Amino acid sequence: MSLTILITTSSFGSETPEGLNLLKEHGFTVVMNPYGRKVSELELQKLLCDNQPVGILAGLETFSRQTLEMAKGYLKTISRVGVGWEAIDHEAAKDFGIKVFRTPGVLTQAVAELTIGLILAALRKIPYSDQKIREGKWEKTMGSLLFGKTVGIIGFGAIGRKVGELVKGFGTQVIFCDPAVDAETWAEKVTLNELLARADIISLHASGKNQILGEKEFRLLKKQGVIIVNTARGGLIDKSVLQGFLSEGTVGYACFDVFSNEPYEGPLRKCSNVILTPHIGSYAREARIMMEECAVNNLLQGLSQEKNI
Repeated sequence: MSLTILITTSSFGSETPEGLNLLKEHGFTVVMNPYGRKVSELELQKLLCDNQPVGILAGLETFSRQTLEMAKGYLKTISRVGVGWEAIDHEAAKDFGIKVFRTPGVLTQAVAELTIGLILAALRKIPYSDQKIREGKWEKTMGSLLFGKTVGIIGFGAIGRKVGELVKGFGTQVIFCDPAVDAETWAEKVTLNELLARADIISLHASGKNQILGEKEFRLLKKQGVIIVNTARGGLIDKSVLQGFLSEGTVGYACFDVFSNEPYEGPLRKCSNVILTPHIGSYAREARIMMEECAVNNLLQGLSQEKNI
């Protein structure tokens, strides 16, 4: 009887079958996500009970202590197809002998390039102009250059640093806030309050679930037209507070690729100066292929250490 691998990430194998083929070559039975979307915790628990997988190629779903305890007799490895793994209870996984992996590094370029795309789209008001033409209106709207702007980056890890390198090429001044990173010759380290007061464009690349931008922080921004981009974590910005600052113009544009609850169905969908994308930071074909390959190799590595597999 072959052992089962559960794949909960909804788009796995869409660009290349190599990862799936590799699992099958190693003798595993593969069970795909039947929902075509992020699974709820109850759906995950049912999938675990029905299939009893030895390994999971995981998406963004929640692995609580309760869920992991249900699977402790058979689940040996969780390999996250991506970087963020805050939804996994690592202490519980350790208690139950479940190895956890992720794929750091492979998404750096893809997320950074999406961030640049969002910044440029906001500066030149590309979505607005596109919509007006579709409405039959030939309306030319004045935008702004990225050149000469001060770009503030919150979180200066691999992705934040890459965004800094890319915007530097446009002739910007790069400032950043990250207590774990020293100042660079090409980027100035500042406090969060100073960054908020000086930046024309703010790009968030911090990890964790704690909110960074709330009402107090928004009141420190420049008085007009600041662009805010979040391609990191959904909970970093208080979106209900943000709406007021969007309406009054302090925030000229806000761009989101991540949300606390996905699919996002909130009121920002009705704001003309907001750009929303459905968590597509990793959805560059080249990056996706590398990420899946890395995740499968991590999974096989974890399972190879099990004596009964």
